[in-house]
Amino acid sequence: MGKKSIAERIIYPAGIVICLMIVSINLYNFSRWWEPQLLHDIFANLSAAGMFLSIWLGAMIANTIAFFQGASFKERLLICMVTPVIWNAKVLYDFIGIYSWTELLYVCFHAVIMGTIFVALFCMGISEIWCRIIYRRRTGDRSVKVFEFKPTLVMIIGFIMSFILLYNGGHSFYYFYMDTYTKLFL
Repeated sequence: MGKKSIAERIIYPAGIVICLMIVSINLYNFSRWWEPQLLHDIFANLSAAGMFLSIWLGAMIANTIAFFQGASFKERLLICMVTPVIWNAKVLYDFIGIYSWTELLYVCFHAVIMGTIFVALFCMGISEIWCRIIYRRRTGDRSVKVFEFKPTLVMIIGFIMSFILLYNGGHSFYYFYMDTYTKLFL
């Protein structure tokens, strides 16, 4: 697996997912005014699926492409974090002026904000496993481990934190989050 240019290793894989996210968000926003209702429903649902694929599962797509483009582990980790960070910045930007700067920092610990990061880590770990299996089968190179320490650790951290955020339907973390918010800011 040869190492390619930075554009091929980093910009291309991240760009695909970011473009899908941007197009999906804008298509979703613009489709609300479309007539007839069937046209609106079709494009709203397609763009919602595109947002889900890019924001929540984008790390699988980007990591898989970057792996086979020869990106290093650090580069793949960066690539997998770009879309969640952009999405979270967009969400947090919408809260500027509503919350104080300390409350805005606290919002960074909301399950939706942290969830995109930890799900991306989990998806990256899953992608690493299947990329390594495919690479070993294609090349016959048994020196590449399927479960290497760093990718496995990333997957475990992503899984544990996603589980904590979603435990009991997400209610446990949400009530803890809101109780802490109340104690700190009200």
